[in-house]
Amino acid sequence: VNTLPEDVLVHAWFEPDEKFADRLGALNSRMTELKAADLGIDLGSLEINTVNVHDEDWSEVWKKFYKPFRAGKRLVVKPTWELYDAQENDLVMEIDPGMAFGSGTHETTGMCVELIEKYVKPGDTAIDIGTGTGILAIAAAHMGAKHVLATDLDAVAVRVAAENVKINGFEGVIRCKAGDLLENVDEQADVVIANIIADVIIMMAAPVKNHIKDGGIFMC
Repeated sequence: VNTLPEDVLVHAWFEPDEKFADRLGALNSRMTELKAADLGIDLGSLEINTVNVHDEDWSEVWKKFYKPFRAGKRLVVKPTWELYDAQENDLVMEIDPGMAFGSGTHETTGMCVELIEKYVKPGDTAIDIGTGTGILAIAAAHMGAKHVLATDLDAVAVRVAAENVKINGFEGVIRCKAGDLLENVDEQADVVIANIIADVIIMMAAPVKNHIKDGGIFMC
């Protein structure tokens, strides 16, 4: 470490495929977490700059790879700009990921959607910690949850999630709120969802019990 220059610049190249938005969103979220952490060392600016090497608009290029797909048995993720011929019993979630993590293509998101379909019942309450684009909160609302609290440390994610909630018509069901994990969460819920990294889940495994009703479920 002592041999490194004062400023270190890391270059990374990513293919603008269907997972590009998730990669960039996860990177931004991780930088936000590191900026908030007190690690006792100088981490530098942690600034992220993006440049498309083909002089294209990277925020638009990846959209051509992001197509409607089935995330669970009934729940279907449809980008807002794509058409989808819904089948009988389909529940369609319209998602515009923007700069937030959670386009739905990540494997853990699909697994959480399947659990939501299986366990969330009409009239349940839910908390989605680290909501990203709001996709899992919206999935819970589709399954009949009467109230969902969606939180995220990233202010951009909270804004994106709120926009997606509005697009899907769940403004009266889902409340989006900025906060670090459980810091702004006062209520209990039947279902708590956390599609976040394992280390953070381990750290909050004990305190999250205070936010789960008796007989409730923690999906992570």
